[in-house]
Amino acid sequence: MNNQFAQMMQNPKSIALKKFMSHVIGEKVGLYDDILTRLSVSIVTDSDFKIFGEMINDVLGTGYRKAVDDYRSQLNKLGIEVSLISKD
Repeated sequence: MNNQFAQMMQNPKSIALKKFMSHVIGEKVGLYDDILTRLSVSIVTDSDFKIFGEMINDVLGTGYRKAVDDYRSQLNKLGIEVSLISKD
């Protein structure tokens, strides 16, 4: 039996985690292959996987809001008023 296949069968969440992260960070996921493999050992239940996804979503949302606030602050210093309005 192929060693890589055997490792995959012992840790099926590894594939799901790497696929999820590839949707988040694209091709850069390969840079983090080792750490994602180690993390996936700790993500054993569907609930763990869901919570991890929610955490990543919160991290991305927080980063986005910080970037927007930083740009808004810089533009305000230049006398430009910025307001974001959702189309929803």
